Amino acid sequence: MKVYKSEGDGVRPLRLFVGGVHGRECRTTKPIFEKLVKLRGPRKGSAVVVPCLYMGRYISTLDPEYLNSKAGRRLARLVGRLKPDVYVELHCYKSSSYRNLVSPDRFTLKGVPPLVELEKGVLIGLVSPVLMAKLKLRTPIIVETPCGSLDNLEVVVRILKTFIDAHSVPESLSILSDRYPEQMNRVLKLYGKWMV
Repeated sequence: MKVYKSEGDGVRPLRLFVGGVHGRECRTTKPIFEKLVKLRGPRKGSAVVVPCLYMGRYISTLDPEYLNSKAGRRLARLVGRLKPDVYVELHCYKSSSYRNLVSPDRFTLKGVPPLVELEKGVLIGLVSPVLMAKLKLRTPIIVETPCGSLDNLEVVVRILKTFIDAHSVPESLSILSDRYPEQMNRVLKLYGKWMV
């Protein structure tokens, strides 16, 4: 597990970015994070970027068994050690999964609200409730981008950079709301009770 660390002028707030959380997502998340870490780091606090947590068998993070997998245990150790103030997971999705990820029926079918598209297929929401509870994360963000495509590389990097430049998740969400008012209004309505 390679870790890129970009430090600002202090340790806190500590931002943790994790990609390649399951399956073969590393193929997509790694180049995105490589581009992200070449940009200026945070002005205050620090950022830790893990472009590829795990490469192997796919287990959904919505499945309670994920926590017992090698990837899940690795993630729990990492979060437990760092105790991040800002947590962002980067995933990728197959084009055939898009409809399910943004479906209004996702809560009924999967127990989680739908993700919301910000721009060019880049989706945003909160991570799995299973992980939220286990890792004791406050407002953990998930960003999803199409697998194997870097057509929207600049968009994904710009969205991730928002979480480096801001000092907290609420500040990041406010910045994103200025850029994507309609979409972020939906995010806040869908996930409001989980966002603190």
